Amino acid sequence: MFQKPSDLNDNLMLILRTQRDYFNSVLSISQKIVKQVEKLPVKVLAEMVNYRKEWIDKIQELENRRKEMPHTEVSDESRALMLEISQVASKLVKIDDKIYKNLEQRKMAVVRETAQIAQKTHQVKKAGEQVKSNINRINIVQE
Repeated sequence: MFQKPSDLNDNLMLILRTQRDYFNSVLSISQKIVKQVEKLPVKVLAEMVNYRKEWIDKIQELENRRKEMPHTEVSDESRALMLEISQVASKLVKIDDKIYKNLEQRKMAVVRETAQIAQKTHQVKKAGEQVKSNINRINIVQE
């Protein structure tokens, strides 16, 4: 509460550097994943999402701590870190877009495949009903 502006700035810098490091960790794993997104099983992508969620929670906790700090004049170094964090976050959004588009394509492929199976099942069932109906007609004619 009675912290000096230099102490506040040091605390802010520590929080911002930590946020930047966390964002860079998330970016690093995300870049590795996005290069292989088409080949990786959905299970691996789900694990990556959970891993990233843990980091995002840590980043959010730091952001909350930063917001609770008394407002002071932001140094040029702090602004530079904020800009760097913003740029990394922007890269993550683009990577997420690629990953989620791939997952959406996979989902639609499964839906189409399921629809085809359902259609074939319906056709087989209808054909079976026709055969059964024809057998009943034959039985009536034979009697």
